[in-house]
Amino acid sequence: MSRSDNLAVMTTTGLRDEREACLLLTTDNYAGSESVIEFYADLADRISDEIDSRSARH
Repeated sequence: MSRSDNLAVMTTTGLRDEREACLLLTTDNYAGSESVIEFYADLADRISDEIDSRSARH
């Protein structure tokens, strides 16, 4: 199962929680290397896209 498939099966509340956690991992208090920050920032963007697509369908 791809990451996009995983996002598609999560609840919207779960997606929001996951996005919040990803964004937290990009802050100075938790951030690691630049590649880790980029990974979690990109994941947060993909999650936001999934939430937006769900909102557009309803």
